[in-house]
Amino acid sequence: MDERVTEFGLIKLLASLAGDSRTSSSRVRTGIGDDAAVGVPGGATATSVDSLVDGVHFRRAWCPPESIADKAVAAALSDLAAMAAQPGEIYVALGLPPGLEAGYAEELAHGFTAAAGRFDTVLAGGDIVSSATLFVSVTVVGHAEREDGFLLRAGAGAGELVAVTGALGGASAALCLLEDPTLILNDAGLRRALLERQLSPRPQIEAGRRLALAGATAMIDVSDGLAADLAHVAASSSVLIQIEADQVPVQPGVPEVAKIAGRQATGMVLGGGEDFELAVTLAPGDLASAVSALAEIGVSLTPIGRVCEGEGVIAFEGGAELQLSPGYEHLA
Repeated sequence: MDERVTEFGLIKLLASLAGDSRTSSSRVRTGIGDDAAVGVPGGATATSVDSLVDGVHFRRAWCPPESIADKAVAAALSDLAAMAAQPGEIYVALGLPPGLEAGYAEELAHGFTAAAGRFDTVLAGGDIVSSATLFVSVTVVGHAEREDGFLLRAGAGAGELVAVTGALGGASAALCLLEDPTLILNDAGLRRALLERQLSPRPQIEAGRRLALAGATAMIDVSDGLAADLAHVAASSSVLIQIEADQVPVQPGVPEVAKIAGRQATGMVLGGGEDFELAVTLAPGDLASAVSALAEIGVSLTPIGRVCEGEGVIAFEGGAELQLSPGYEHLA
């Protein structure tokens, strides 16, 4: 029988896996093992917190512990990608149900340190508490030489283009497959790619920095749904954003899943979240250089609309205006 995890045993394991943070980051002087991490960041910092809760953002039945850790870190780092920040330190708060097996907790720990290494960041500290429900809260700190090195949501202006990286709808389609095992997607390759988008997303960190250098004026990550996230940009910038739905790139497999699930693919693409791509505004004259800069790292950039005078977000498909989903609402 698997022994139960202990708080200090897990902290010791995390400290061992994370290594000596003083040698892995010039900004961190003291990491895991003291009352608080000590850092000497310099420049400007951006901080974001992202939380995942069992039964809300994932289900242990189909999300292994490594994937929970991977997704939690990626979701938090995606916020920094949207700011064009250089990711630095990660702090993890874990709520673990009493009696959780040590093996499961150890896999979580390995998942966090693997994700930190994958994204060239440092696991610098956190907290562990007992909780009736498994939850993970990740705080990430990003860096820039100056405050104006960060890209905000508030810079979009009328006459600019709206574009997105990658392709959308994959995470939403994967969620359909995970929640309903009776849905069968016969193409194993498509199914695998969709599930990877949901269980092991990849934040567009380098793409965010390159877009900022290419002249992007505002940016946001697609976490709650493209239309809903662009509405945040529109509100912050006091503009109207118009989307052409048939120009939005769709991840392969999404139309097939929509068909067998009895849903509209457009709804998955515009309203489904957790793709963690980037939506960006930029001047028409900067589009070509931005496309070229992202192509160098294997990331596509597709224009999908424009910024106008007004407020809010509207989308058209075949000339007809669409009824947009409000996107994911955490307290709904």
